[in-house]
Amino acid sequence: MDVLETCLYVDDLEAAEAFYVGLLGFELHSRKEGRHLFLRAGNTMLLLFDPQASALPGELPPHAARPGGHVCFALEPRETDLWEARLLVAGLEVTRYRWGERGESLYFHDPAGNLLELAPRAIWGL
Repeated sequence: MDVLETCLYVDDLEAAEAFYVGLLGFELHSRKEGRHLFLRAGNTMLLLFDPQASALPGELPPHAARPGGHVCFALEPRETDLWEARLLVAGLEVTRYRWGERGESLYFHDPAGNLLELAPRAIWGL
């Protein structure tokens, strides 16, 4: 079994789209104004919801949380320096952490305050 989708909550969908599509390079799959953005993340989906809109009853069960989640996106070890530079140029505060011989992670926040991480699969032995 694999993870099919991951959900984060964001309080500004326009800022989230600029960040995730414009800066991080995810492909926009679909959008519903004022409610959500669905992004392709490799062979999985990243769902970004406005917490107030997703808490309302509808066809699907309501759900909501405040921004503040965490997601780690896989990168190749040789890309770590390039991504760190790109994030710093974008004005983000980046924390770099070494996991011994398994590789390094880059930690930073999206505009809503979610903690994001870029890391090689080797940190988990994958």
